[in-house]
Amino acid sequence: MKVRIVSRRYIFAIALLLPAGGVLAGGTGHSHGDPHGSHRHSEWIAPPAEYAARRHSGWDDAASAGRGEAIYRQNCLSCHGADGNGKGPAAAGLAHAPADLTNHFHTAPGQGDAYLFWRVSEGGMVEPFRGMKSAMPPFKTLLSEQEIWDVLTYVHQKFHGGFPDMHGQMHGATPANPGGNPHDDGGHAH
Repeated sequence: MKVRIVSRRYIFAIALLLPAGGVLAGGTGHSHGDPHGSHRHSEWIAPPAEYAARRHSGWDDAASAGRGEAIYRQNCLSCHGADGNGKGPAAAGLAHAPADLTNHFHTAPGQGDAYLFWRVSEGGMVEPFRGMKSAMPPFKTLLSEQEIWDVLTYVHQKFHGGFPDMHGQMHGATPANPGGNPHDDGGHAH
């Protein structure tokens, strides 16, 4: 596994992953309701054409999530925090609050994959995020494509608990259920 070390300047500027800083049609779906940092989204914005076809087939891959955890700790934790709520130690000093990664609206494989990959790849260096003063670095210069998918897989498993079923129950790989079998609770009662 190759994990690149990010300069201190970037560590304090990272505002990684999920829909961090997006502008949505009509101004909906984007909330900065917490005055102490972090924000949530309830919709995706369309990524540019060069990212539109990106899809990930490994959302339940425990090995990928394991690699992603190391990447998250190295590059994301300072802004997004250990619990993913966007209130890491460096978040308070940022002009644009990091995304709250616990807001789960990545509800089906393929839905949002392209957006997530674009968002991590380009960071806050492209519009509309640059205009919002997002300090997130473009991780495409720091991480390989596989490493980006690994960290996205970690966030998906750690903070979302997998994909919900049609009844809203979470079924997928989680720390208690690394294989993603909806009938295996990892020895824990429901």
